Amino acid sequence: MSWTIRRMIVGDVDLVLKIAEEIPEAPHWNHKAYESFIESEIDTGLQRVGFVAESQERLLGFSIGKLVAGVCELESIAVLSSERGRGIGRALLHAFMQWANIHQAVRLELEVRASNSGAIRLYGFFELRREGLRKNYYSSPKEDAVLMGTALPVSGKLT
Repeated sequence: MSWTIRRMIVGDVDLVLKIAEEIPEAPHWNHKAYESFIESEIDTGLQRVGFVAESQERLLGFSIGKLVAGVCELESIAVLSSERGRGIGRALLHAFMQWANIHQAVRLELEVRASNSGAIRLYGFFELRREGLRKNYYSSPKEDAVLMGTALPVSGKLT
């Protein structure tokens, strides 16, 4: 089965919420928060974007991030457990990095649960490196956050 990556739209929010409910590591924001992420190309210096992976009108995963003062933060990336291992997370992260590059971001940062080895491997594939640790950052369950980051190319091209 093939899938495509596209920008998230307001009509996706209910399905994105269902995906987030299935994945304990995903942030559990409310409907209004997700809508604001989609519609937030605003004048405050903060821009947000969301992407979805879709197959035959079924959402398989999503990513959300923001850009502030040239630094992008990946806030969430989630793929249905039944769809993992197919490159969907990689494609969602690549789409976000392309968006960051188009918006002339110079850096990408994120935090990830210390136990989330699959996500840490994915981020390492994109050359994000461990840069620090936030002790007991996450709750339910309490866990450390690994801080990761990388410089982004300034050439305007990502491979």
